[in-house]
Amino acid sequence: MFNEAFQLGTLNVPNRVLLSPLAGVSDVPFRRICQDLGAGLSYIEMLSAAGMPYENRKTPELLARDEHEPMLGAQMTGANPDVMSLGARILMDKDLEVDTLDINMGCPVKKIVGKGCGSAIVKHPELAGEIANATREAVDVPVTAKIRIGYFRKQVTVEAVCAELAKAGMKMITIHGRFREDSYSDPVQLEWIRAGFEAAEAHSAGEKIWKIGNGNIFDLASARRMQEETGCDGVLISRGALGNPWLFRQILEEDPRQPSLGEWRDVLLRHLQYHGEFYDREPYAAVRFRKHLLWYLSGFRGCRAMRGKLNTVNSLQEAREAILRYCEELPEDLPRFADQADKKSQDYDPKFEMDRQHDRGVEYYEE
Repeated sequence: MFNEAFQLGTLNVPNRVLLSPLAGVSDVPFRRICQDLGAGLSYIEMLSAAGMPYENRKTPELLARDEHEPMLGAQMTGANPDVMSLGARILMDKDLEVDTLDINMGCPVKKIVGKGCGSAIVKHPELAGEIANATREAVDVPVTAKIRIGYFRKQVTVEAVCAELAKAGMKMITIHGRFREDSYSDPVQLEWIRAGFEAAEAHSAGEKIWKIGNGNIFDLASARRMQEETGCDGVLISRGALGNPWLFRQILEEDPRQPSLGEWRDVLLRHLQYHGEFYDREPYAAVRFRKHLLWYLSGFRGCRAMRGKLNTVNSLQEAREAILRYCEELPEDLPRFADQADKKSQDYDPKFEMDRQHDRGVEYYEE
């Protein structure tokens, strides 16, 4: 099922395992390595509709598309219909040429929800529908939405929001199965994801709405469980892809096999190469790649000791040489996570320090 193509408006997406936009992560090199391993559709980092009329020093990096990317989505958040429709129109005039636009109604970061954006929108189902309708009317590409099941645990809004999004003509709805006030250690509530999808279908007027499940998908088993218990058409991979682009292949091929040390090394070095091609100045490139090194460095003996060394590298060449030296000490065919005690659990959250703990959100946001 996951490896089947689907038609998103005029866009033919090759499979149903998608890559989520991740703040501070979803740049060109990261998207490319995930696409190499099978990601069917990927997105640039979330943009602010309110910030679209303005330029800042990171705009070229955020609004970049590599010539090797066959298709690309953008994600945007905004507090009201007028702001979203204007931001969407400005984005469409950029050279980025995105193929689809997703409305973020799920971001939990304080400075985002404090402006009425992200998951703050799901407190008001009618507003969610108005934003969706205005955005759809403003652009010619397929418009989709990503939501949470509610803002407060005592106020589940997923069914009402999905009903409004369906009536507004959303081509795809992605549901993250947590409330805004939940942490990533709280369980994903699959029953509410299913309820949201059922509400969307009941108000779709017979039009097909693609249903995408999101939350705690770290392996083939969790992807299967998401599909079986929610009835979703596909899955959106978020934190599970950090340091683990093989997850796309595992789900698409229905093969839980972990990469060998040789495969791990080759993909990591290819990611590093893509990174160097895109960020062509040091030590900026190396500093940006350090977090990826820390995410990749799990699953083999001695990885923890390597983290301290690679967290201080000041050039990509230095990182490359350290990785090659490390791999010389282990068997080429050693499977990753052969020692299961070292395998990250589903509560593992490698982005927590980057996001909620430091109130990190959309860099392209402030006017």
